[in-house]
Amino acid sequence: MGQFKDRVTIYEVAKAAGVSLATVSRVINHHPNVTEKTRIQVENAVNRLGYKPSALAQGLATSKSTNIGIVIPSVNYVYIANMLAGMADIATIYGFQSTLFVTQHLKDEAKVVFEKLITSHVDGALIFDDQLDEEDIKALQKFNIPFVTFNHNAEGPKCLSIVLDYESTMIELLNSHYESKNPHAVKFLNIDESGLMMERLQQAIETTCKEHNAELEVINAQDSYHHLYNQMLEYFEKHKEGGYFICPRDSQACAVLNAALEKGLDVPKQVEIVSIVGTKYSYIVRPQISSLDIDMFEIGSIAMRLLTKMLKEEGLSTNVYRKKSTYTSRGTTID
Repeated sequence: MGQFKDRVTIYEVAKAAGVSLATVSRVINHHPNVTEKTRIQVENAVNRLGYKPSALAQGLATSKSTNIGIVIPSVNYVYIANMLAGMADIATIYGFQSTLFVTQHLKDEAKVVFEKLITSHVDGALIFDDQLDEEDIKALQKFNIPFVTFNHNAEGPKCLSIVLDYESTMIELLNSHYESKNPHAVKFLNIDESGLMMERLQQAIETTCKEHNAELEVINAQDSYHHLYNQMLEYFEKHKEGGYFICPRDSQACAVLNAALEKGLDVPKQVEIVSIVGTKYSYIVRPQISSLDIDMFEIGSIAMRLLTKMLKEEGLSTNVYRKKSTYTSRGTTID
């Protein structure tokens, strides 16, 4: 991470002055309904701490919207769009405005965007980007910005973590696969810049395969349907035996499916396909794709509600929320 200047928050001013957030906001916005003694207390705290008002401080008294920063890798992915819709739904209910920071799945760009988030004076943040590492997340915690992150270890008074659990479901599925009669050889599609979640998932798959004394073939590919489709056409030309293909997303699973069918292979007798992150593509193609599913609209809604609770300084029972995926068997696997 780059070097950041410490940012004082309205919470620290309120604590230093011994008053509520709303009182600090009234003083900042020159509201008449404040005693002279209280005004002096708050102004002294503001000057001593070097506080600069944010949208939250001003919004508490003026009804201006609280600004929420949302960090995502891209709006082009269906599951990201679904999650963003859930966030926007709750933001609308609370009258929040949102600032979107898009990182395009690149680590260097993610760090630049992260710096912009910190210097933009947002009142809270939702961070869905696992190109950022744990050190980046720890850096954000130093700025006292309430935030919710996904698939990171974030513990503290102003941070929460939502863990999307695809790993345990995938392990259960693989164990079941290897217990079946004459299981297909497992193949994992490693897509460029797929992030830490997929790296951890790949490690879990490798470990499970080893436990069953089975080899795992890793197929490296670009994040492009057309590139992957052509790559898989060449692959199936040489590998008529097929296999059990695990794909990060169902758009990639579609490329594998279409290439297998184009080469005359039987799905699922010869080629089985599972998408880790299932979306609408899983059930609009034929045969339908077996997938691991999490309602991302719900996840987005939950994340925004949790952030709202932190902004209001409401008590929370835990700092880590886990959502386990469910496996839906469709037409591309033999179950």
